[in-house]
Amino acid sequence: MSDTLTIPLSKLTLWSGNVRKTGARDGIAELAASIASHGLLQPLLVRKAERGYEIVAGQRRFHALKSLAKAGKLAKNHVVSCTLATHAVEASELSLAENVVRAPMHPADQFEAFRKLIDDGATITDVAARFGISDAIVTKRMKLGRLSPVVLASYRNGEIDLGDAQAFALVDDHEAQERVLAELSGWRLNPQTIRRALTENEVPTSDKRMQFIGVEAYQAAGGVIRRDLFSDDDTAFAQDAELLERLVSEKLAGTAKEVAAEGWKWVEVISDVDYSSFSMQHRLYPECADLTDEEQAELDSLAAEYDSLVDSDDEDCDRLNEIESRMGAIEARAHVWSAGKLAVAGAVVSLLHNGDVHVVRGLVRNEDAKLAAQLRKGIADVPGAPKPEFSSGLIESLTAHKSAALSAALCSNAEVALAAVVHALILRAFYRNNRDDSCLKLSIGGAALPKSVTAETCKGLAGLHTAVTALREQLPGDPDELWHWCRTQSQEALLNVLAVLVGASVDAVQRKADRCNAPRLLYADDMANALSLDMTDWFTPTADNYFSRVNRSQILEAIDEAKGSHAPAFEKLKKSELAANAERLLAGTGWLPVSMRVKPTAD
Repeated sequence: MSDTLTIPLSKLTLWSGNVRKTGARDGIAELAASIASHGLLQPLLVRKAERGYEIVAGQRRFHALKSLAKAGKLAKNHVVSCTLATHAVEASELSLAENVVRAPMHPADQFEAFRKLIDDGATITDVAARFGISDAIVTKRMKLGRLSPVVLASYRNGEIDLGDAQAFALVDDHEAQERVLAELSGWRLNPQTIRRALTENEVPTSDKRMQFIGVEAYQAAGGVIRRDLFSDDDTAFAQDAELLERLVSEKLAGTAKEVAAEGWKWVEVISDVDYSSFSMQHRLYPECADLTDEEQAELDSLAAEYDSLVDSDDEDCDRLNEIESRMGAIEARAHVWSAGKLAVAGAVVSLLHNGDVHVVRGLVRNEDAKLAAQLRKGIADVPGAPKPEFSSGLIESLTAHKSAALSAALCSNAEVALAAVVHALILRAFYRNNRDDSCLKLSIGGAALPKSVTAETCKGLAGLHTAVTALREQLPGDPDELWHWCRTQSQEALLNVLAVLVGASVDAVQRKADRCNAPRLLYADDMANALSLDMTDWFTPTADNYFSRVNRSQILEAIDEAKGSHAPAFEKLKKSELAANAERLLAGTGWLPVSMRVKPTAD
């Protein structure tokens, strides 16, 4: 039995035996705001003590009431509604009953309740004050409360989690939410795929085009931005991709007009371009002109100031930008484009990944390639050009002596020979349109790998791409400067370059027509042993890359070899389930398919 009574706040004390020991003071500010707005909705459960009453259940409400009294929002003797425990049940049992039996409200119900408060006329600020939370939290809960009833039902039923629900809240279109929920149901349903599906025709503000135009300019042109309330990085999306493309084209056209004024034969705007493809095109480069003493002195001074600012604690970004701009202007004057090159070459205006404008000059179209080659070699196919001094037969005989002399001299000069080899191989690997410029008859190539083997799925290919990219960034843009670059590198640096070039030329792929003991493949194993190559560092068999591509008996044989035996139940599994179990069981065992194992070198 129990009685209801009112007791002054000053007569209440906490009972030391309350079962809630953890989190008793969590969320007190929010609870106090709710009591201040709505009153005490549930009485405290108390029992008589030597002096006053002890609180058996309701200590968080008591802490909230005390905080309101301390803040002057309640009188110190404020009368509190209490229920007096008069039966013989132990106080600890009553305390436990209140904390365990009580069922928490499902978040989805809470979201809908907040949405209803707003729909009924309350403001976000009012609701936030009444519940002691921020405006942002109210906005987010209201947003979740406006989800499609179908999506909310999936959340209530545990079919999706809170992260998924927050992803669906990115758009207000219930039809779109329900369509994506149906299309992605199962293992594909996660916050990333949900957001991607809901915004497939929109452009994230992190996109280089949005970085180039700017959110403010896009909105000023009438574009609408959709913001993700639940992202950690303030993700937003431009909803009008067509408008964005028009703004990008117009702005890049202005830059293209400035570049065209330099005198190029053609200028093209390509907002999304693969810069690695330029290495496959014919290209001309500017001549280097010496700076005046004054320009060189200013450049040195600016470089010193730039270094000191970068190293200082109070970095001045504006000044650094000014210095970079001025240094760029001075260095630009050191590169001069001749009228002949301007007449046959063009420029491409495009965007870098961060939204900056990038201009590539000196590109030559196929129809102008022949004339461009003549310009680069310093000859011109024009009437009146000087004719050879000797007959072609005599010239061939004389230059044969020169070629032989070069060969003999190189045989006793390893330093120059190494530079010459690296120079010739780099031309072959990175300057495709200049691959025959070296007088050395060397060639280089690599394996034609299956399309299924990519840098994303193959550690070895990813490592090769990293090394090749790092080397490419060191090389001069102009192939005419490559020989000087090679001659100024140390022997160690050239050997490192040679290692990358040799690595890129490996072909140890066993194709349909190859025998497993073909000399090329045996040599590859010898090389692997010399490198102490451990293939377990580079490949792990998974369901995707191996087990799903072999038959059931081969999967079971792999498990037996790695683990000693397999469970009889495995023989009744579907192949997809068996492949997934094999991936799990063999993880960390170091097991590899036979064709991937390195054979020991024969003694």
